[in-house]
Order: sequence, then structure tokens, then C-alpha cells
Amino acid sequence: MCGGVFVDATCGEGGHSEAIASRLEYKRLICIDRDQEILEVARERLSRFPRVSFYHATFDQLPEVIKDAGVDGCDAILADLGVSMYHFTLHEKTKGRGFSLQDDEGLDMRLDKTAGITAAEVLNTFSQKEIADILYTYGEEYDAYKIARAICQNRPFRTASQLAKVVLKAKKSHGHHRIHPATKTFQALRIFLNKELEILESFLPSAADNLYIRGRLAVITFHSLEDRIVKRSFQSLAKEGKVSILTPKPLLPSEEEIEKNRASRSAKLRVVEKSV
Repeated sequence: MCGGVFVDATCGEGGHSEAIASRLEYKRLICIDRDQEILEVARERLSRFPRVSFYHATFDQLPEVIKDAGVDGCDAILADLGVSMYHFTLHEKTKGRGFSLQDDEGLDMRLDKTAGITAAEVLNTFSQKEIADILYTYGEEYDAYKIARAICQNRPFRTASQLAKVVLKAKKSHGHHRIHPATKTFQALRIFLNKELEILESFLPSAADNLYIRGRLAVITFHSLEDRIVKRSFQSLAKEGKVSILTPKPLLPSEEEIEKNRASRSAKLRVVEKSV
């Protein structure tokens, strides 16, 4: 794949793109992200590399992006579905975004601040059943109805920290936890608001269609909802004869990698290669 067209479909701060540009010969490197602010961080990070293009778009808009880039296909596409740690670090650019449980300045949770409704609007206007359904469907939260009831009893909500405290109390959680008891609630709201699963469903077949023969599509997931979609989509594409699955079982991070990067502990990598 040296000298090929590479796409980082979820560019974020540009970490993967920097690794690609530093270690591989490439003809074009196309970076896509739906968050304009974080895309600017990547643009600055990658400014020393030639032939890098940046697109503010959702990754299921890949066909339109590569057409605009003036290429007719890709040699490699990477999609890392984890939310960048940039969003969870409270600083001037992220305060009020509502991704961090400690954020006491807002409750937005949109990756693209120009699209859709905010988390605050959902929590303050949706019915108890609608909120419970979101928490259960997108967060696999088994206390969904208990939390939804507490949310409706304590609204209006204005900040992420306020929401985290209400969920903590609703779950009656005490002592030390590996992850905060409100994590699934925040995950569910983020996935719902940003239509993450719907976009993923749309992206996978179109990504395969836009690969050159023997081109590869690699997807990194971080929770079971995403991984099931990727696994089933890859199996379906393989049955159609469009791709070969290179990872019958997902590749997992080593203990050494987890030690260096705790965020990688739940990562799963699946890869397919274009057949026809």
C-alpha cells in the first residue's frame, strides 16, 4: 500500500494520521472529522506533512469527500470509533460541551455543534419513557427506568456535573468504582444525539465500495454495540464476496499497550480486504 490513498475517517486530534504520515509513503492522506474544533487541532498537528486534506464531515460522507478530493478510491481506510480524549479534558475549548462528568459549564454532547439538539434539550423535554429507552438502547444501562425517573424529578438540567450527581444518587452507588456509575448514561446520550450507530451502519458498506482491490478497511470499536454492527456488516460483505475478513476474531490490545494507554483497554480491531 505504499504510495496509496489513505483515509483517516475519524481524524480527531490527528494521532493516527500523524503515525501514518510519519511511517508510510503515501500519495494522499485524507482526514475527516465531524467536529470542526478538533479538526483544526489536527490541521495544526499535521501542518508539516505534504498532501494532507481535511474535511469537516461525518465519516459516512466518505463517497462525497473522496470525490471532492479528486480521487476515485482508497487503498486504506481507518475508523477509530472512540471519542477523542480531547473532549473529556476540561479546557477553554471543551468547557460546556458536556462530555466530561465534571463539566459544570454546560450540557451539549454534540460532536458537531451546528447539528441537532443538545443533551440538555433531551433531558429537559423528553418523556420518562423516551429517556429510559435511550439509556437502555444506546448505553445498555439496566437501571434505565430508575435513572429516567430521577432525571424527570430533578430537571431542568444545565450542566454535565449536575446530571452525573443525579445518576450517581439514583443508582445508589457508594465506594470505589472502576468506571463512574454515570458513564453508561453519558455514553447513551452521546451516541443517540450524534446518531453514531446509524452513521456507522451507513459507513461500512460504502467504505468497502470505495476501496481499491486489495485495499483494506480497519475499524476500532470500544463497546459491544459498535462491535456487533462492525462484525455483522463485515460478515455480510464477505458473504456477498466483496471483502475477505482478515481478523476472524478481533485484535485486542496487549497488556503493555494498556499500561501505556488505559483508554485502549476495551478496544477491538477488525480488518477486511477488498476482494472484487
